[in-house]
Amino acid sequence: MDFIINLLAFVFSLGLIIAIHELGHLIFAKKANILCFEYSIGMGPAIYKKKGKETVFAVRAIPIGGFVSMAGEAVSTEMVKEDQTVGLNFKDGKIKEIILDKSLEREKTMRVSDFEIYDEHKTGLFLEGYVEGQLERYDILEDAFYKISVKQELQIAPYDRCFESKKYVPKLLTLIAGPAMNFLLALLLFLIVAAFTGKPQNTNVVGSLVNGSPAQIEQINVGDKIVSLNGITITNWTSIGDLINDLDSVEAVIVGVERKESGTVENITLDLRVDINQLGISNFTEQGAKTGNSGAIIGTSFGKTIDILQTNDVITSVVYNEITYPIDNWDDLLDIMPLLKGGSLRVDFLREGEPKTEFIQVWEHKVLNSQGVQAYQVLIGVSPEYGFDFIHMITYPFTATGNSFMQVIQVLGLLFGGSEQIGVNDLSGPVGIFNIVGMYVQAGFIALLGFIAFLSVNIGIMNLLPIPALDGGRILFISIEAISKKRIPRNVDNIVNNIFFILLMVLFVYITFNDVLRLF
Repeated sequence: MDFIINLLAFVFSLGLIIAIHELGHLIFAKKANILCFEYSIGMGPAIYKKKGKETVFAVRAIPIGGFVSMAGEAVSTEMVKEDQTVGLNFKDGKIKEIILDKSLEREKTMRVSDFEIYDEHKTGLFLEGYVEGQLERYDILEDAFYKISVKQELQIAPYDRCFESKKYVPKLLTLIAGPAMNFLLALLLFLIVAAFTGKPQNTNVVGSLVNGSPAQIEQINVGDKIVSLNGITITNWTSIGDLINDLDSVEAVIVGVERKESGTVENITLDLRVDINQLGISNFTEQGAKTGNSGAIIGTSFGKTIDILQTNDVITSVVYNEITYPIDNWDDLLDIMPLLKGGSLRVDFLREGEPKTEFIQVWEHKVLNSQGVQAYQVLIGVSPEYGFDFIHMITYPFTATGNSFMQVIQVLGLLFGGSEQIGVNDLSGPVGIFNIVGMYVQAGFIALLGFIAFLSVNIGIMNLLPIPALDGGRILFISIEAISKKRIPRNVDNIVNNIFFILLMVLFVYITFNDVLRLF
């Protein structure tokens, strides 16, 4: 059942982002009077189609990608050639249908000798040829159709309805509208998130608990107040974080808790949770924190350390930049954290009493920052109360979208030479996104909306990259044309875009393959 729910959430997430993106292209293409043949969500065979006045609206089987098919994107939109025999149907004396299927009914049959269906130079649309042995010439309606089969037809695309005929600004707006709609979607979703979650309140009242946290294990409850930490009085949430940062030890911390129901104060002794994201290790398990003074006992490992260190391994020393640091407990590990800037760390540890040595990656701070991750966290496992705040609801969408924008830009900078720790192998494709969506589904619908907003910003930025086959590449091409005053030949445009589309598909398959490997 979880798989079905996660699959539906995945389709909803990508479908919403793609639909909004392509809707942006469609709206501005139509405003520019560009003929749009199809608006499609998804790729592959169509599972639903509905014909509008000019545009076919379709949902396709594979919920990845989408497109708006515009006139002028193909090398040629003319489906008639000299000496070809076609059928003709008329309206008010002008051709309204050009019949390409010999089995379809037609008013007349013509063997074509000359034609103009593109009409870049405004000489008029026409077909000329032999009808029953006589040379005839007929004008063509601007909204005439090719009848390809009983179920398939395609509207003709004169030059003035093609993308390439438009001036620079309408073309630019048409291309940039897709990514712009992604950013607008993110703003809307972050607005919904802010409206429903509210703003964290700077009080000392517990609003929620982290599942499996020290606070939950020791039965601190929602509504209780944190009134002291190691005997120091607490009156607001900010001071809780400040005091945790100033602790001499993460073990046997005395937390004063005023119970919501009785108003009595209890002193509860906690071993705090330590997550060192920079190294991929934590002292915590479902049973609580691993403590002791014979070394730092591993509770769990994660990330690139998951196959190196195991639960109950005991770190006795580490070596960084050729300096050895003895480790008696997790406090000693936290003391050396400010020294770690990247590279690798030699870890000496005991596994079931047997000495071992391994090297683990130390994530660079710029890599962690690009993911919105702290180098380490010391946690009680409580979160503050949240309350509705109108100003916060209005401002949060802009700050959250801005932060998401900068996070994606930072990752791109790291990918293109900013760090040796980040590469193509670290990217996630549809399988990775499916797994991430599943995690957010478990956290609730509002959490999922926040992730969709972030993903929408991500897709918006990626589409603006100046790579052929993406919106940014097409913006680059039309900008070159505007500056040089010369049109790039349509066949050159198509060849370059097709080559890069194939390369992107190869990258897509490679990333998906890596996603699958991570499952095992």
